[in-house]
Amino acid sequence: MDIPINRELIKREQINTDDIIAKIATGQSILFTGAGFSSLTENVNSEEPSAAKDLAHEICILGGFPEDDDLRFATDYFIENNSKSKLVQLLKNKYTIRNTNSVHDTICTANWKRFYTTNYDKSIEIASANVGKLVECIDVSFPTSTYYKKDSLCIHLNGSIDSLNEDSIESTFKLSTSSYISPESFIDSDWNYYFRKDLERCSAIIFVGYSMYDIEIQKILYENSLLREKTYFITRENPAPKTLFTLAKFGNIVPIGVDGFAKLIEDNKDILDGYDSDYNLKSLALYELSRDRVEIRDADVEAMIMYGHTNITSIDDAVLGEQRVPYIVVRKRLELVKDFIHSGKNIVLYSDMGNGKSIFIAQIHAYLTALSIECYYVHDVEGDFMSDIDYLSKKGNKIVVTLDGYERYQDLIKHYAYSLPDNISIIATSRTGDHENLRPYLRSIKFDYNELSLDTLYKEEVSELVEIIDNLGMWDDKAGFSTDRKIKFIQNKHNSQLSLTLLHLFNAPQIKERISKEISPLLITNDIKDTIFAIALAEIIDTPCTFSMISEISGNDKIYDSKLKTDKNFNNLFHIDEYGVKTKSSLFCLSIIRNYFSPTYVTSTLQKIAKRFNHYNSKDYEQSKVFYSTLRFSFVERLLSDTNKKASLKTYYENLKVSVSWLKSDPHFWLQYGMAQITFKEYGKAQQFLNQSYALALKKDSNYYTNYIDKQQSRLFILVAMEENESHKIYDNFSKAHLILDKLENDVYKFRQVSMYRDFYVACFSKLSKGNQVAFQRACQKMIRSIILSVDKHEIDLSQQIPIRKSKENLEFILESISNLTSA
Repeated sequence: MDIPINRELIKREQINTDDIIAKIATGQSILFTGAGFSSLTENVNSEEPSAAKDLAHEICILGGFPEDDDLRFATDYFIENNSKSKLVQLLKNKYTIRNTNSVHDTICTANWKRFYTTNYDKSIEIASANVGKLVECIDVSFPTSTYYKKDSLCIHLNGSIDSLNEDSIESTFKLSTSSYISPESFIDSDWNYYFRKDLERCSAIIFVGYSMYDIEIQKILYENSLLREKTYFITRENPAPKTLFTLAKFGNIVPIGVDGFAKLIEDNKDILDGYDSDYNLKSLALYELSRDRVEIRDADVEAMIMYGHTNITSIDDAVLGEQRVPYIVVRKRLELVKDFIHSGKNIVLYSDMGNGKSIFIAQIHAYLTALSIECYYVHDVEGDFMSDIDYLSKKGNKIVVTLDGYERYQDLIKHYAYSLPDNISIIATSRTGDHENLRPYLRSIKFDYNELSLDTLYKEEVSELVEIIDNLGMWDDKAGFSTDRKIKFIQNKHNSQLSLTLLHLFNAPQIKERISKEISPLLITNDIKDTIFAIALAEIIDTPCTFSMISEISGNDKIYDSKLKTDKNFNNLFHIDEYGVKTKSSLFCLSIIRNYFSPTYVTSTLQKIAKRFNHYNSKDYEQSKVFYSTLRFSFVERLLSDTNKKASLKTYYENLKVSVSWLKSDPHFWLQYGMAQITFKEYGKAQQFLNQSYALALKKDSNYYTNYIDKQQSRLFILVAMEENESHKIYDNFSKAHLILDKLENDVYKFRQVSMYRDFYVACFSKLSKGNQVAFQRACQKMIRSIILSVDKHEIDLSQQIPIRKSKENLEFILESISNLTSA
């Protein structure tokens, strides 16, 4: 290949080809091809594939009507007046490739992360095969759940010759008007979201032979200004002024032609082939202590408290040195974590929302790294973590891998549990509910771990929190309290929890006023309002706030708007980096939704989100998490302010089963609807909906897992019992509840209902007959024995599973009280 590269043109366009090669060498670049890429290939007729204008003429000739340049018109007219089979045969002949050129083969020798193409032909797949690489041909009708995580894919956005038939020519194969407006259109397909994700995470996007005619692709690139720097267009030498003008808006122009690009790759073969001679982590990244110095000011502390804006350097300093300005509560559990790690233990850290899991992980990184223990965290959730774990297991030195929100990394934990590398420990975090749900899974894969609940602050930690609030002057009417009284206020009023203390601060009038000044101007514009709601919702759900996810939730592309990204008010509320919005304050986001979005807006918007996400044929983990959150009563209720909450929830569930019609036959939906009725003491309706849930569960499967329904049914029985006046009805309802609970597995959710035995005792014990009083006492004794047995089997840890410990304490209170009554 002796075609010279026009270095002068590249210089004029200020393109550094070394940078392009370096980005391709990472194996994380995307190759996007258009019609120009397939020039010099040869179809079964020994011709080059037809360009759009030529194809339009050939269709017109085949159909016997006047020639026209408009491909879509020519196709529509032909289909309406002729046999589709003839058109399919023409296309098969034109776009079935027999031979590629050496330039295509050379380009495909590079290690590409993914191929996207608007071409119908399989020039990429064939060229790749010619150089010993297997690339699978798919189009946008292929399910993302099956294919997205696969390597070596070529996604044909306009359809591929492989899938062309008389049906697809008007759906996934983009020629006719009907195919462009069909539900399988790329912009409406599941692949649109994943394409955006790929663009955000890749090292470079290389367009070859693509004229940027497609308005859908234009829109995606134009709206995300951060993509411009890593986007390159390989054009012919001396491109037309129109081409330069059009493409310059979207990226960097490299006018060397397809053959010149192949020459560039061939000339740098050693760099491209040698990049992987040393193993490069694909999913995990090593944490390194910052060498920067940062001067913490009150404004920084305030931004962390209010908006969750953290600075890694300042966290390192706080953990490893002294805080000149009180900035962060350094958790005393760091010492315990160190002891567990030295003992070779894995650790699960869990807490309710907003109690400091992510900040604690950052503290762990600094603390263990300073002790010469290498800490790795997930940098790319789509990367090959299995290979990373296998590689790190061979290093020999002590290594910690942290998983913040481990529920999304179950495959990684499973791989670790099966391979058992003796030099690696896992530190995983999760919200309490997710961890409780995943306990059986962790047991099933034999993942051994110690656990720590982070919900409660130690007294010394409460004291540090008091000092931070003192320094910022955020106590409002509590400013005159002594230090001891402030500590007791947090301990007693807020149960020593960071989350409850921060929510109290967010509700202070002066804080509300300051947030209002920042957010009110932004909420005037509907698209921005929807975008801010999407950011807050994603943070509360605990899903990454990538640009693509925010766009999906909001239903618009405003998050890509450069004006919004540079807006002063917006930047005071949220931090942005190259991947998305960085905010780690779910409580701040919760306070935004509760204080600045009306219940009507919240419920109507959640309904739109549920309807939109329901239409996806397949959902990844994050999309599923968003969708199912919109169905959960406890989640929706938390978002609503107290104003007219009952009516809002009732309307929401009434409308939800219309927007997502299959919910009417889903047991879990009726369970959620029933829980809404229980909360507002509509016990008759609640029972009706639980009966519906049971019936649908039985209809679905005789072995349907009804435990979730059972727990709410037992709760309802106890609540109804406490409303009754007749002694036998009171105990009858309690007895039904106890029989259900006694059969359930010993977990937090079961014992939350058992804790109600104390309420029942206080309200109803004196109304029971002597015989039923004894039966109630025996029921409490049986529950305590059940807890003790599970503790002995190491199924329950009372030091960490606080709801079960409280349940045991309530049962002990009941039995002691009954004993005192008997001996009196």
